Amino acid sequence: MSETEQPSVEVSADTAKCLSNCEELAALFRALGHPARLAIIKQLASRQEACCGEIVNHLPLAQSTVSQHLQVLKEAGILQCDARGRNCHYLLNREKLGRAEICSKEFWEELDALSSRGSSCERLEILKTE
Repeated sequence: MSETEQPSVEVSADTAKCLSNCEELAALFRALGHPARLAIIKQLASRQEACCGEIVNHLPLAQSTVSQHLQVLKEAGILQCDARGRNCHYLLNREKLGRAEICSKEFWEELDALSSRGSSCERLEILKTE
């Protein structure tokens, strides 16, 4: 078997669900994994919506940098964009943020449970990275 071939592994429904939850959480963490993006989320939490220029006025970052961070958050589904003419007004997707909270809580609870007992998630063998 070459190094690039993966062994055929039958995946249980529990393991597939666990893997799916881990992938969703990792995508959310990637989007949230920058201080500027967290600051943008805080800015938007304090108001209903804001355009890029309004967000830039509250951050020590260039407009182009803020735009890039807004795009990452938008692609992750954390922000929604309401286009009005040439401006995009950003607002938090509270449903997606709620899902992030639930996924995080479930993940940490699973880690706590793994310290005292085995689980189907444990059998993922860290996604066969070795």
